[in-house]
Amino acid sequence: MDILKCKAFVTSVDEGSFTAAGRIMGYTPSGISQLVSAMEAEFGFALLVRKSNGVVPTRQGEYIYPLIQEYIDKETAIYQAATELSGMYKGNVMIATYASTAAHTLPAIIKDFTDMHPSINIQIEEGTKNRIEKMVSAGKADLSFSTRLSNQSYTWIPFAKDRMVAVLPKDHPDAGRDAYPIKNCRKENLIMPSEGDDADVRALMKEHGIVPNIRLTTLENFTAINMVEKGLGIGIMNEGITRYWQTGTVILPLDPPSEIEIGITVPNLETAAPAVKEFVSFAASVLNVKIPD
Repeated sequence: MDILKCKAFVTSVDEGSFTAAGRIMGYTPSGISQLVSAMEAEFGFALLVRKSNGVVPTRQGEYIYPLIQEYIDKETAIYQAATELSGMYKGNVMIATYASTAAHTLPAIIKDFTDMHPSINIQIEEGTKNRIEKMVSAGKADLSFSTRLSNQSYTWIPFAKDRMVAVLPKDHPDAGRDAYPIKNCRKENLIMPSEGDDADVRALMKEHGIVPNIRLTTLENFTAINMVEKGLGIGIMNEGITRYWQTGTVILPLDPPSEIEIGITVPNLETAAPAVKEFVSFAASVLNVKIPD
């Protein structure tokens, strides 16, 4: 069935005249009339009653109108789906993330995703939480893999918890303990990675009423750990940062225990680009977590 004839009929009914329907569809009144007449000839019965002041549907036209409208709606939905699918399999996805997540969580996800969607380019920007916040809020990153960002209206998909640990020199007085008492930070020289801008560590210190003595700041976590190894101070960080790194330090859980929650943050998943939606959906399935409604 010719979709153009269907639209001519429905628009004529909605507008009450061939003239008004023609203006909407970009046809002359006679052109609309011919389309409807051709449809009537195809069906074998009249759809419209032509009057001097416009048109009205016949009884048969009233009966078939909702079916033809449904047909038009389905065609629209098909084209919308095709457009979305076309965009889904090409494009760019910019991810702002912690270095530890970029190193341990993302590689396998990105490998499998890009194998399936080779036309989608994935870009990663590693940074502190403050930098990640700025990138996402400014639209420079499509999503983040980090602790939850401050804007509570963003879509939040938690997928893992990572405990906080103390990184100590081997000869540190507390190195033989089962856990490092967080209260001892009051008398320590703290080496802070992320240029002293580690929001998760600062939140932990604030929770316990500790004003840290930040002796040194570094950009890279591995540099901070090397400084700890040389006896320049201690480090407090999430365990994921230390995983798989062979260093001459002692890594202890905190007392009392503390952990951070890592998740995916998307400003608005409903309005996100198709490639971003597809990546988030794929990552959530790999991580075995549910995307909130």
